[in-house]
Parts: sequence; C-alpha cells; structure tokens
Amino acid sequence: MQDSELITPVYDSFLDGCPTRRELQKAFNKMGKNDSELFSMVDTQALVGNFLCEKLGVTRGELDAYVEKKAAEVQALNEAKAQEAPSNGQTSN
Repeated sequence: MQDSELITPVYDSFLDGCPTRRELQKAFNKMGKNDSELFSMVDTQALVGNFLCEKLGVTRGELDAYVEKKAAEVQALNEAKAQEAPSNGQTSN
C-alpha cells in the first residue's frame, strides 16, 4: 500500500495523538453550533423568498416553469462542455 502523500510528515505527539473526550465534545459542540447557524440562514432565505414571491404575486406554476427552463439551460451547457472537452484534450503526436 502506498501513501498518497509525496512527503511523509514527521510524527507529532499533539497532531498524531488521541484526542480526549473533552476535546471531542468541544469540537462536536462547535460543529453543532455552526450547523444551527447555517440552518437558520437557510430558513431566513426561504422566508425572504416566500415574502418576495407573495409580494410580487409569483405563483408556484411560474416557479416550476422557471426551474424547468433553468435546468434545461444548465443541461445544454453541460452537454456542450462535454462535447467540447474531448476535442480540446486531443494532442497530435
């Protein structure tokens, strides 16, 4: 089995040692707090989107049509890039 690293790092007692339960709990608490903040931002974004749609009178059907249109545009762009990539990657010997 080969290491994927080009240089094998030297052993470090702090970085290579086992974390304590206290250190793990602190890390898990921090990750949980970050997740809570992210979900709060997502909730806020959804509320703002709902408010704007309600204020402007945008219907669910209009949103669905817009999503379908944008999905088709992205798919066409990805297909164009996929067709373009092989021709750009070829080299003559």
